[in-house]
Amino acid sequence: MKLSIKNITRNMSILGLLLGATSCEKYLDDAFINPNAPTVVSPELALPPIAANMARGIQFDARIAGSFVQYFTRTGAGDSFDRHGYLPNSDTGGELWRMHYYALGQNLNNMIRDAKAQGKEEYVGVAFSVFAWSWLNLTDYHNEVILNQAFDTSRLTFDYDSQEDTYKQVAAMCDSANRYLDIAAKKTISAGFAEADAYLYGGDLTKWKKFVSGVRAKLLHRYSLKSTYKPDEVIKAVDAAFTSVDDEAMVKFKNSAATADEANFFGARRNNMGTYRQSEYFVKLLDGSILTEKDPRLAYLLKPSDDKVFRGIAPNAGEATTLPNNRKTYNFFGTIATIAPVVAFDQDVNSRSYFKNNAPFPIMTLAELQFIKAEAAFIKGDKATALDAYKKGIKANFDMFKKYFTGYENFTDKQVTDYINSTKISPVAADLKLNQIMVQKFIALWGHGFMETWVDMRRYKYSPDIYSGFALPNALYPDNAGKLVQRVRPRYNSEYLWNVEALRKIGGLNPDYHTIECWFSKP
Repeated sequence: MKLSIKNITRNMSILGLLLGATSCEKYLDDAFINPNAPTVVSPELALPPIAANMARGIQFDARIAGSFVQYFTRTGAGDSFDRHGYLPNSDTGGELWRMHYYALGQNLNNMIRDAKAQGKEEYVGVAFSVFAWSWLNLTDYHNEVILNQAFDTSRLTFDYDSQEDTYKQVAAMCDSANRYLDIAAKKTISAGFAEADAYLYGGDLTKWKKFVSGVRAKLLHRYSLKSTYKPDEVIKAVDAAFTSVDDEAMVKFKNSAATADEANFFGARRNNMGTYRQSEYFVKLLDGSILTEKDPRLAYLLKPSDDKVFRGIAPNAGEATTLPNNRKTYNFFGTIATIAPVVAFDQDVNSRSYFKNNAPFPIMTLAELQFIKAEAAFIKGDKATALDAYKKGIKANFDMFKKYFTGYENFTDKQVTDYINSTKISPVAADLKLNQIMVQKFIALWGHGFMETWVDMRRYKYSPDIYSGFALPNALYPDNAGKLVQRVRPRYNSEYLWNVEALRKIGGLNPDYHTIECWFSKP
């Protein structure tokens, strides 16, 4: 499985060309066609790299969103993203944009077209499922995006569309996904589908249907601040989605000796996380400082300093180089260095959980959906349902670790049960508080659910009343004018070089554009 894919058609959108190639390259490709490179690729060959790029897109930009929500911080002081800022004239933070429009977009369009022509409805349903998920993540991250003109090959510039309209597109694609998955379920599945889908669901259409219901639940919950919000519909969508951790969407990696490109983006072999550390806030949520109950996930996920103290780093503060080595914070590869250790591809023995070379990456989890259900039920006023989903969400996170990952120090079933049933963690239903739901969701999504957590934090205005103990950075990025980050700017190398006038119309050239609230976070 490759972690990047050359767009496999010649009739590729101009937007895709601007993101991934130059017009000269296209001219040369057309003039001197490689006889070994097909111009039309079967859905069987397109699906594996599509799955890979789903993980790559989220993991790449997780280093940005993860800083905003204080999952991660940097070892160096003054990081722009720790301070809710951005990097001018840089593509940093633009991988989701590239993922959606280049790595996935036109390839999904082609898969839909070709699979329809070949009577392979299973691929059509999967393509619409991934497209719905991708549009949702894209607009959650950027707000206004290019929707209606996105794949118009006759255009050189592209107008932006509202988040509200993009959410409608997500709903429509969920409907299309279900329609084609239902058709496929009544027919004989084409040969090779299970192998093509090996990196996600192994050809299991029932799980793809559940995935679509999960996307729909997340979408419906984006309306939580609107008068049109319908918690019963959210709960219904969650109930139609994952019922166990076996249903979770996990992108698998092929960590072989041949190339590091096929390994986990978060793994030591790829060396993309060397200067990142767990935040001080995350450690305090787990060590009992804030919740007054020590969490078994602390020793499972994190490695203490050599003096046996679990530490994290405050945003914007960095870690002093003069700090004694026995008090330095370990990276996710099990060393105190700011680069990954050089090891054989199959010997990342000090890495754990999401950071092993062959660890899968969660795209959507049972825990995430149960916490969405808990919040929807809480808003509705049904605290009994909210408490049940809340406790199931915590349990699901532990179950996921047991099934898919390895930790530094394993937890026992008794530790899990005692933690969940502690009155400090799970009160009686009447006493359940919204901040308990959101804090436990924050913990359960650490390391993978970056985009969902950032949506939540923006919905609740980064409030310490909701995120107990949460404190903002001691200094914000200068362009913010004292405001908090609300969106990420579109990808610089396409939009700020080629689509400037369209950006100007939505205020994208303003220094504080990234602080403008998203549609979903307004009443």
